[in-house]
Amino acid sequence: MHRQIDNFTDPALRYPMQVRRPFIFIQNPNALKNWLAATGSETKILYDINNIDQKITPENATLLIQLSELASQETIRQLCQQNFNVLAFSDQPSTKEGIQLFKAGVKGYLNTHASVERIQKALSTIESGNIWLGQAIMQAMIGQIGQTPIKNDDWKKLLTNRENQVVNQVLNKKSNLEIAKLLGITERTVKSHLHNVFEKLNVSDRLALALRVHNW
Repeated sequence: MHRQIDNFTDPALRYPMQVRRPFIFIQNPNALKNWLAATGSETKILYDINNIDQKITPENATLLIQLSELASQETIRQLCQQNFNVLAFSDQPSTKEGIQLFKAGVKGYLNTHASVERIQKALSTIESGNIWLGQAIMQAMIGQIGQTPIKNDDWKKLLTNRENQVVNQVLNKKSNLEIAKLLGITERTVKSHLHNVFEKLNVSDRLALALRVHNW
C-alpha cells in the first residue's frame, strides 16, 4: 500500500536507512503504473512537493518527478539544493533540457513513459552514486565541459601515454570505435584502456571522467 504524503510530517520518514526511499510526483496516470512497478512497495506517492524538505529527510529520499506546471525546472533546482536525489522525467526529453537539469543538480533524466527496466537501471545507477543521462546528453555535456581550459593536469601522470591519448579522444566526443580507428587499435583495447583510466582516476563513466579532468 502506498501512503499519501500531503499536509503532515511522517516521523517514520526521518529514521535513518541505508537505501534512499523512492517518492514519486507525477501528473500522468498512464505512466504511473510503470513508475510504481519500477520503484517497489516502499514507494510513497507525493501529491504536493511544496516544503517537502520539512516532511522528508533529503538524505533518505530519491524523488522521481515529472516536469510539469506543478514541478518546473526551478522547483527541481531548489530540491537539488536541499540535497534531494532527483530523477527527473519529461514528456518530451531533449538534450538542451537534459543539460539544464544536470546543471541544476539532477541525478538522472528520463522519458516520462520509460520502461520499468530503464527506470530501475536509472535508480540503481543513482543509488550507487553515479549519474543517469542518455548517450546524446552525456556526449553533449562532455563537449561543453571540454570547451573549458584544463587548469590542472596532474592526473595525466597517473596514466600511460596511450591512456592519455584515449582520454583526449573521449574529451573530443569520440566513440570507442572512432577512437580505435584513430589510434590504430581494436575497440576491445580501447575499452580496456578506459577501464584502467576509470580505476586510476576513480571515476565511473565518460562524463565523470570529463568532470574530473576539468575539475568541475
